[in-house]
Amino acid sequence: MKNFFLTLAILAATLTASGQTMSREAAELVARGDSCMRMNDTYNSMLCYEQALLLCSSDTVMHKLAQSYFKRGQYVKCLALTDTLMVDTVMYQHIKLRYNCLQKMGASDSLWIDCAQRLVAINPMDAAVVADIATYYNGKQLADTALSYCRTYYALDSTNQQVNKQMARALFIKKDYYPALDLFLDAYRNGDESPALLFYIGRTYECCSNFEKAHDFMLMAAEKSSFASLPIVKALARVSNNSEYRDDVLNYTQMAFELCQADSASMAEVYDIQAKFYEAYFYHYCSTDYQKARTCVANQVRTLKSALSYEPTISRQYNMAIAYGRMHDRDNERLWLQKIKESDSPRTKANRSIFEYVDYRLDKLKEDEFFEGGKKSDGSVEIVKVED
Repeated sequence: MKNFFLTLAILAATLTASGQTMSREAAELVARGDSCMRMNDTYNSMLCYEQALLLCSSDTVMHKLAQSYFKRGQYVKCLALTDTLMVDTVMYQHIKLRYNCLQKMGASDSLWIDCAQRLVAINPMDAAVVADIATYYNGKQLADTALSYCRTYYALDSTNQQVNKQMARALFIKKDYYPALDLFLDAYRNGDESPALLFYIGRTYECCSNFEKAHDFMLMAAEKSSFASLPIVKALARVSNNSEYRDDVLNYTQMAFELCQADSASMAEVYDIQAKFYEAYFYHYCSTDYQKARTCVANQVRTLKSALSYEPTISRQYNMAIAYGRMHDRDNERLWLQKIKESDSPRTKANRSIFEYVDYRLDKLKEDEFFEGGKKSDGSVEIVKVED
């Protein structure tokens, strides 16, 4: 019986895809190579196909040998054969093999994305390739392009989670949060509990101002990643500030500090989160416990100074001025307001309100000091400290 099936395999191998007829010896070598490939013996399959190719230079043998090279990680040899195969005939399996090879080699985007687009044009149901294309465009923040590929596929098959997750990511980038959340949650219900997905669900809930849910999923993401991912730990600290788990913020920010010692921007961001924590507790205590409220503001100032030492920005300087204003420390409030006023930062749409507040507040300080302390003989305003 075994000989019967071997004979059938040889007969099948005798007629190649290119219409050429193999010699019996070449067909036997191809059949043996196929048998080795089924057993994942890529070394002997490669030897068989190489010998067969010497006897019969056909597309079928070349493709089989290229597949063998690919499985063995011999990507340069695999590409050389696919280049030869694609000179006269452009077949889907040749392009796919070349695409897989380029992916494994970490080839430049322009090389593999061209292959990917050709594959999808031939076979729009190749979900893995569609997801790869969408991932690429999402990474470039070209969400509309990613969405166009995902939606074309989605119209044919709405259940593939590889594609759906990239469609959700594109919608998230476009700030279309509720449909993005539906797709992310569908992937979660289908068994995906990867830290990346849990993080995206948490972020989307955060953007929808559902901070309790955001905290729950971000905590799961942190636990899945063993609290070793800086973006996840930072996000967990941030959402905890707005949830019933605020008391855990300092613990999470300490973890974040340990993860980002060499990253100035991240260090500044974590200090910002701590400053928000103290600000929230200032508001909590300001009407009930003056001393605790004042301590919170002092801690906020301390953490903002640390943030500014890593990354000075107008928004942090503004927060410093506000904090000193809460402490009735007019000298330091004016100092930080003046820093902003004299900065060379352009008055963009994003920071226009800060500059407007600075101008208003500086004028208000002058007015208050005039009425509370009067003018000196030289015409300047005398600063009179107000008792707390």
